[in-house]
Order: sequence, then C-alpha cells, then structure tokens
Amino acid sequence: MSTPSQRAKQAFEEGAALLGSGRPDKALPCFRRAIKLFPGIAALHLYCGVALYETKQFQEAVRCYYRAIELDSGMGEAHNNLGNALLELALFKESAESFISAARLMPSSPVPLTTRSTALLALGKVSEAEVCCSQALDKDPNFAEAHWNLALTLLLQGKFREGWQEYEWRWLKESFTSPLRHTDIPLWDGSSPEGKNILLHAEQGFGDAMQFVRYALLVAGLGGKVLIECHPPLVTLFQEIKEFDAVIPFGTPCSPCDWQAPFISLPRIFETVLETIPSQTPYLKAPSGRIASWRRLMANHQKEFKIGLVWKGKNYPDALRSCSLLDFAPLAEKSAIIFSLQIGSGAEEITRPPQGLNIVDLTPHIRDFADTAAMIEQLDLVISIDTAVAHLAGALGKPVFVMLPYAPDWRWMIGRADSPWYPTMRLFRQRQQGAWNSPIQEASVALDNILQHRSDN
Repeated sequence: MSTPSQRAKQAFEEGAALLGSGRPDKALPCFRRAIKLFPGIAALHLYCGVALYETKQFQEAVRCYYRAIELDSGMGEAHNNLGNALLELALFKESAESFISAARLMPSSPVPLTTRSTALLALGKVSEAEVCCSQALDKDPNFAEAHWNLALTLLLQGKFREGWQEYEWRWLKESFTSPLRHTDIPLWDGSSPEGKNILLHAEQGFGDAMQFVRYALLVAGLGGKVLIECHPPLVTLFQEIKEFDAVIPFGTPCSPCDWQAPFISLPRIFETVLETIPSQTPYLKAPSGRIASWRRLMANHQKEFKIGLVWKGKNYPDALRSCSLLDFAPLAEKSAIIFSLQIGSGAEEITRPPQGLNIVDLTPHIRDFADTAAMIEQLDLVISIDTAVAHLAGALGKPVFVMLPYAPDWRWMIGRADSPWYPTMRLFRQRQQGAWNSPIQEASVALDNILQHRSDN
C-alpha cells in the first residue's frame, strides 16, 4: 500500500506531465490532490497556480501564488507568475510590484523586467517602462519580448526612428499575432522600385492594414508595380486604389515578385519620423456602386445629422479599449440620428440603448469593409473606440472622434488631442483607468459645438 508521500509524488508527476502536454484542465485535479496530502509545499501551490492561470481562472491562480509565496518568499517564479495573473485582472499597480520582487529574485532573467514594463505602460508610466526594457536587454540583448515592449514605449513617445527598428523584433516574439510571410522573396530594402514587382502584405488587424496601406501608395508612386495581399474583407476596398497592380486575399498564389515587405515594416524603410508621416487623406474610397446602394438605404435621413457609432472591439489585444452602448447616454436626445457600426460582440446591446438615443441598425447590409466605407460616406461624423472603423473613417477623410483608454495603443501617442496619421480625427482620452465618462462627455460637448455651428449656418 502506497504512503501519502508516494501518492502526492505520483499526483504531482501526473499533473506536471499533463501540464507539459498542454492539458492544464486535466492537470489541475492532480495538483489539488497533492496539495490536500501536503499543503505546506510551496511548489505544489505554484504548479496549481500555473494550471489555474492556463485555464484562465486568474483569481484562483492569484490565491495559489500568494500561498506559495507565504510558504517560500524567495521563490522568484511565484512572484513572477503572480505578476502575470494580476496583469490579467487589470491590477496593474500590484502587478508591477510583484515583478520588482521577481526581478530581485531572478537577477539573470529578462522576463520580470520585461513584463513589468507592460504593467507600467498600463499605468501610463511610459518612461519607466522604457527603462525596464533597457534593463531587460542588458541581461539578454536578444530577448524579443523586451525589444517588442521597447518598440511600443518608443513609438508612444514619438521616437519613431528608434521605434521602427525595435518593431522589427515582432517576428521573433512568442505567439505574435501574424505569421511571417513570403520569406522566400527578398525583403525590399528601399532601393528604387521602378519597374519592379513588389508584394506588400498586410499584417495584424484590419485597422493596422488600413492605417499602413498608405505606404503602398508611396511605393507605387516611386514606380513600383505593387501587389497587395490582405485580409479577405479588405480586398474590395483596396481594389479601389487604382495605383495597385492587383489586390488578393491571404493565401492566394501570386505572380513572381522581385521584393516583398510587410505593411508595418514600410515606415522603417521610408525612415518615417513624426514630421514626415504621409498624412494626406482620403487615400481610401468606397466603390461607387456600393455608395449608390447605401445612399438609397439611408435616403430617408438625408437632411438629418448622421453619426456612426462603435462601442466595442475584440478583447485581444486590449479589452480595456471597449465600453458599452449605455456609456454613450450623453448622445441621447441630440439633434442627430445615430447609426450603429457595431458588428460582432457588443452588437446585441442595440436592443437596450440609453433612454432617448435614436439609433438605427443597418449593419445586416454590411458584407465587408467596402460596405462599411460606403455607409461612412453617407455620415457626417463617426464616433468610435479604438477599432478598425476609426482607421477607416480617418482614411476616408471623414470627421471622426476616437475614445481612447487611459493607456492607449502606441499609434495614438501620449497627450495629443489630434492624430498625426489622420487630419480629420479628434482624440478623447480617459483621465483614469476604466472611466469613460470624461472622454464621452467631452466628445458630447464637441458634438454640441458642431451641431450649433450647423444650425447657425
């Protein structure tokens, strides 16, 4: 008959094997059995915390990590993992403090300092985050995660020349959102593209593609024969750009090319600094046939002031950028009509709008971003959180108000009320983490001024 010690060891080893094979849900009961037999062993609580974290049970993971630290305060991995779990719970101050302890206990590792920079960015402490990244790279100059975070801190501060260089490390970052494509074709180095076939491919999200496709126009302007590869919902929209030789969806076989480049490598190749951002808009337009269709759909509202509204984006990469439709209650009872541009998660909120908000939902007619663009062309203003629609409205040269979280994405920089990327855009920023009342109220006042000016004229 096995002893408690043998049973605990067997449960732990079984759990560790399951965890290592990517089955944290199966590993969790094993660690709990071992803890029940020997509750005073810190490593068991650490591993249980890892399984809980991997199954997105972050509160429970925090409790396990705290217990491991109580039992062994010198366990650096427990402090580091605690910081990660607190980060997932948006407890950024506590997370940053945990990483200080982890860095002290793991002096040769760049990991705690790098992830601490993420927490510091969320707290708006950009310069401190930059220092953390530099310290992490002192420990390991090839640590891609630190280079990535350093890129974000530099770009946020408008240090573009250095930021674009660091941004190239994205392809070595663990679990980067886009695959590295077309490595069999030489990367364009900025040499004269005249008469050459150049494949330029979108990366990351829809908004990224719409923001940086402007650089493909510059390549075409230098005489390059430009082939665009992008997300399928963007193909029809990008096909309206007459300077492109062809536009194809991801994965479509293409003709031989002399060079290739990802979209967000182009600012580095063009040596873009703040003063040289190619900011002329519009550089996108909707197909004329789609515009005609949407003009007919919205014909009953031609004389009204029309606002397009988006309130929610995907949770990744930033759940904190989203709000709810109810947060836009200050828009109720304005002398304007609201059109929902919300698709996917969050769209169901239109069934319970703020009292007095006059909102119309025509999104079932939207097939792709060419339709979204055609709809936006009928509007007087777009109000959006940080999502693809904001980029589309800016690229179309439409007036657009963007509501930004306290810690914004790098492209919106720090403290600005305007965007150097989009001349028709105004930025409204949270003054404290998670509080949407200030930016939305400020946008409401700005809208009142527009409506008053329209009434006076």
